[in-house]
Amino acid sequence: MRQKLVRIVVLSSTLATLALVAAAPPASAYGTADQWQIGFSGSCTNTSMCPAASGIFKSPGTFGFWGWCALGGSNGSSAVGTTGTTADCQFSFYTRPPANNVDHFTYDVTGWKIDTGSVLLPPGVPSFFVTSGTFEVQGPGAAIAGLPTGVPIPFPTPCPAILCDLGLPAVPGHFAAHPFPGYEINIQVTKLP
Repeated sequence: MRQKLVRIVVLSSTLATLALVAAAPPASAYGTADQWQIGFSGSCTNTSMCPAASGIFKSPGTFGFWGWCALGGSNGSSAVGTTGTTADCQFSFYTRPPANNVDHFTYDVTGWKIDTGSVLLPPGVPSFFVTSGTFEVQGPGAAIAGLPTGVPIPFPTPCPAILCDLGLPAVPGHFAAHPFPGYEINIQVTKLP
């Protein structure tokens, strides 16, 4: 009789726990106000190809980058013309040589839109573009480039593509590219309900 009572208590506790878990709201990594969460990374380890690919090197080297963005404050559409009012983006970029040439960018965005015309994506692919907010640069690479470090800077109007064209597709999915040996890009785009 005692074993039967223990089984009933264990079964009841298990069912109650499962009911609580099933009723809990889904977790979102950046909260519930964001409609898009995007992670990205890339690297170039082919010193003969990296300078031609980036156009920013004075001598052959390698580079890499990684980051993420959470975009929200929109109506949840993925159509061209959709606008949003909040975004947080963080990304780091490094080059070798020189050693320790690292930049870290923080975007505090108060306006963004989905549009075509990204210089970083194939023609016609919708992308995210910053329309207002501030950005901040930190790291030794910022000083080398002559940028102020640790100071929020408003996005200029008109905003140059290198700053405001995020080059991230406004299409859910995983995207990987290997345009030439030693060069790799990965982007994971998640659209939240």
